[in-house]
Amino acid sequence: MMFQEIWNPVVLGFFLWFAGIAGMGSVAYALMKISKVEEKLKELSVIIFVSIVLALVFVVADLSRPLNMPFAILQSLLSGTFIVKIFISWMSFGISVLSLLLLLSFLLLLRHTFVPGLQKLTDQKWCLVLTGLIGFLVVIYSGFLIANAPGIPFWNNALIPVLWIFSASVCAVAILKILVKNESITHFLTRAGLALEVGELVSLVALINVSLYSGIEAAQESACALFLGPLAPAFWLFVIIIGVLVPMGLGFVLLRKEDRNLALIAAICGLIGALALRMLVLWAGIPITITL
Repeated sequence: MMFQEIWNPVVLGFFLWFAGIAGMGSVAYALMKISKVEEKLKELSVIIFVSIVLALVFVVADLSRPLNMPFAILQSLLSGTFIVKIFISWMSFGISVLSLLLLLSFLLLLRHTFVPGLQKLTDQKWCLVLTGLIGFLVVIYSGFLIANAPGIPFWNNALIPVLWIFSASVCAVAILKILVKNESITHFLTRAGLALEVGELVSLVALINVSLYSGIEAAQESACALFLGPLAPAFWLFVIIIGVLVPMGLGFVLLRKEDRNLALIAAICGLIGALALRMLVLWAGIPITITL
């Protein structure tokens, strides 16, 4: 069984993880601000900015020739083709939304630290909606970047972006559970986290089953590698048990009474599971065999 050698699962896995945290973290920030919830927004803005910076660092590190990317962007801008490429290339689209989120998150960071006067801009409803929308598009892009990769049938599945959205939302809730101590807010986050974890589990089961019964041998081998094969121990331990079942179990306990220590354990487990999920989905990719 030969796994893909297109992308480094560890490096790109960290990119997808940080992009998910920054993306759905931005959505969470926008929703909290619009709902007049001011709890820990400064800390959240720092996490969003640091996450998008780290996401860009990891995605550039995965390139065999990292310096080629800025030159390619500059060339397409000078030739006037960059706008067109945004609509036909996921790479160009990704560069655009990642850059926009970097700018917007930097403005949020400045608004909460050195330039409080920026609140006249960043607290506007249209700006908050734009921030949340760009964050959501970053998560969507990271999913379709994988789903549109050629030659790996396991990845060529519309469930990948859906799974990424649920998983990144779990990460955003986990971050807030770590930051926020207000009991009424944490209770709402517990309920939201449970719903998202159920959605993540259903999406993951659907992805595995669709691949197993797709009729494409490479996709079946990938699903088997995760479910019963060489990647199964890591998949079941880090993704299913630590990433889903432990947070869900603790979530039901927390529904009765909030406990800070249990909430932290559930949040950390959710974050670990989300990172492991991305790495293992990348690792499990098996190229389609072409026979002549």
